[in-house]
Amino acid sequence: MKKFFIFFIIILLCFLVGCGEKECKKDEDCTAMSCFSVACEENQCLKTPQPGCCGNLMCEDDENSCSCSKDCKKPKCEGKVVTKQSGSKKYYAQYLEYMCVEDICMRTFDESVVNKIPLLSEKKVNNMDLEIGATFNKPFDLSKDKIMVTITLKDFDDSKVKMPFKIKKIKVMSGDILYGDINVNKELLQVGSGIKEFVQLTFKPEELEKEQKLELRIDYEVTKVNNKGDELLRDDFSETFSQKLFLINTGLAELEE
Repeated sequence: MKKFFIFFIIILLCFLVGCGEKECKKDEDCTAMSCFSVACEENQCLKTPQPGCCGNLMCEDDENSCSCSKDCKKPKCEGKVVTKQSGSKKYYAQYLEYMCVEDICMRTFDESVVNKIPLLSEKKVNNMDLEIGATFNKPFDLSKDKIMVTITLKDFDDSKVKMPFKIKKIKVMSGDILYGDINVNKELLQVGSGIKEFVQLTFKPEELEKEQKLELRIDYEVTKVNNKGDELLRDDFSETFSQKLFLINTGLAELEE
């Protein structure tokens, strides 16, 4: 009984002070690990995370699920964007989704779904026959897309107006709201002549996605012929888009945990 008690004490002491197999005698005995400093201390291999290293199992301030998915598991940068929430009910975007772009989580979309929408109409303005064209993307990315606007002089009554027909400015409007504009200051001198301009929309609505009815408003100058002599006319005309634009606001994502 006494021998058994002594044996038990020896086993207990070995357990407390570490009589088992030693992991190491020096640092070189420990297996190297990426993003960890490994050192031998008291015959045990201690692993200390290296700050600022992707793979140290710590999601640090300058890391996210895009730049280092090994360390940052949440919030994930994936799925459709929530455009509106009413109570517990969420409304999801038709186009916008979360995607990793160069290690940053962005609110963007699959560009393979983009369609070009060409619109063409005829307009009679002060004894001139014009062809108005507008081409835009659907969906329309407000951060980079532009509307291509063309204006062509198809015919004019030379007894009423005299060339040149000068396009001063093109504006894209919704009611009184200016969505975008461009100074043109180009002249149409004869039948068949025209202009082509690209207008970027600088006004961004609060909604992340929005179908919006827009119109072109064109400022122009032309010389009007009458019995009292030639008169320089400065005026504008509008042409409403026959289709709504599907506007989307892309940009940096704000994810919730």
